[in-house]
Amino acid sequence: MLKLNKIQEEKYFEIIDKLKIKSIKITEIRSNIIKLIIISEHINIQQLTLKLEKDLSNVNLASIYNTIDLLLKEHIITSNTFDGKNIWYELSTNKSAHIKCDGCGKIEHVSADKIKNIDFDKFDHIISDKKQKLEHIKIEIHVICENCRSIKPTLSY
Repeated sequence: MLKLNKIQEEKYFEIIDKLKIKSIKITEIRSNIIKLIIISEHINIQQLTLKLEKDLSNVNLASIYNTIDLLLKEHIITSNTFDGKNIWYELSTNKSAHIKCDGCGKIEHVSADKIKNIDFDKFDHIISDKKQKLEHIKIEIHVICENCRSIKPTLSY
């Protein structure tokens, strides 16, 4: 059984309430997927499937994909694609940032408090003349991590 801390539990019930308002059924697999995404910060389908198989007796891959599609459609989660290959899912926010090592592929979620001083209002100004509404900003920072530099010091862009 997946355990949530108090903050995660509040987020979980907020999501469940949002789905119930739209008369969307909360199945056991949907509930577990939502919890895993909340706990994991970002997770891919393979990781999601492996973790679900530990907790549930019958895991249907189609149900996983259908739930992910539903959560994306309802703007509960967003997807991030790195290297055009791996798709990672995380809870939707209007601002998100990630650091990706181009050496080993490790992805780190940047916490909201680390990006709070960025003036995101300037992005709104960029599109204001087009009469568009800003929905979401994603920042992807590419680095070579310390571990990769120590293994292969010449590794660079």
